Formats: sequence, structure tokens, C-alpha cells
Amino acid sequence: MLLTHSNLGRETQPVTALAPLRQTQYSARLALDRRTKEDAYRLRYDSYLASGYIEPNEARSFQDLYDDLPNSQTIVLYDEGVPVASVRTCTLAFGSGQRSPASDAFPEEVRKLLSQQSAIGVGGRAIETTRLVRSPAAENNQGLVFLLYRMAGYLGMTAHSQILLACVRRNHAPYYRRLGYSAVTEPRPYPGLNCPMQLMACTRRRYDEMRSAFPVIDPFAGTTESLDGFLSGESVSLSLVPS
Repeated sequence: MLLTHSNLGRETQPVTALAPLRQTQYSARLALDRRTKEDAYRLRYDSYLASGYIEPNEARSFQDLYDDLPNSQTIVLYDEGVPVASVRTCTLAFGSGQRSPASDAFPEEVRKLLSQQSAIGVGGRAIETTRLVRSPAAENNQGLVFLLYRMAGYLGMTAHSQILLACVRRNHAPYYRRLGYSAVTEPRPYPGLNCPMQLMACTRRRYDEMRSAFPVIDPFAGTTESLDGFLSGESVSLSLVPS
């Protein structure tokens, strides 16, 4: 069932306060080397297995075909050198033929969103955040989600994305609404997991409102050091709250 796309136009909805955070330092790295990629795949495996979304395997690793696509990038967060969270992004452009889990699971809806953006002259570009996980030991650390969203947002901004996409379990939808997303579909089967997901989307305008209101999710706020080396695989330090 397709929900009305007018949901994406509710730019005047009040911004809901996010949870208070303690001062904590982490580092982020783009998975360009084999070791960082393996850290991401192990985090996914441990998280999904603990939640019952996948079956165990001997390699203790969770990887899929989207990881090797040229439009995919994966981020890993570390706490004093220990991998604790990860997220993958997939960029999409109208008419490019690029793929992502969302474009495969919700092809008509994603095509319509990209087409709408292309029609108003902003390029028809989107970025999907996917495989967002925390280690089981850090599953209650909400701050890690904010940091993953911050760094995924940075990749989206460097790609000039006008739509942010996420495929979300039903019980996580309220959290994404607090981050500025609106539902596009009802839940349906999703590649690689045995739980249904629904497509949610956030416009660039709404994203800019959210990051302005909450620096904890803003890639360019004082909570983040220079990101100049991040895209080339260098580690960057992240702080949950301004020092």
C-alpha cells in the first residue's frame, strides 16, 4: 500500500527534542580497506543474529551484493579502537541505473521520488542509509545512532542528495520520524533480512531543519572535527556533545 507522498511536504511539523547525551568521544572511518570492511560485516552479523533477523554462519560475517556496488560506502564507529557501530549508504540518481536495497524492494516508489526531484530541477539524487547496526554490547547507546546519522548525512551532502531514504522496521518508525522522515509505504519484504521493512524518506529541506535544530546530527557542527580526510579513509574524531 502506497501512502500519500504529501507526507514528505510537511516541512512545518514541529521538531521534537532528542534525548540528552553524555559527553563521549568516538572515531569514525570509511570502510575502504579490508580490515574496516570486516569490522562492519562482523558488527552486522552480531547485531542481526542477536535480534533474530538472520541465521548463524561459520564466518560470523554478514555481507551482501550491495556492498560491492560503486555507489555504496560503509562507515564504522570505534570506541577506543573497538568497533561499536556501522552504517552503509547507497547513492541513487534518476535515470542512472544505480541500485540499492530500497530501489530493489520499493522500485516504483523510489523511482517516483527521484523523478519528482528531477522534475523540479534539483537533479533527482537520493541517498539511502542501510545496514545501520550497533554491537550487542552497545545496543542501548542511542548516541551511536546520532553519530551514524551525522556521518551518513555528510556523505549525502557531498553527493548533493535531495532525498534521504531509509528502510525501517515498524517499531523503529517513530524514531525516524523524530529525525525528520515520513512514511512512504507500509512494511513489506526486504532483501537479506527475515523481517518486513517500510520505506521512509526525508527531504533535504527537512534534513537541514533538523541538523540546524540539533547539532548532534549536523556534520558541520562543533561536535565534529575537520572531515577533510574522512573520504580518503582517515579516522576522524567525533564528540556527541560540544565540549
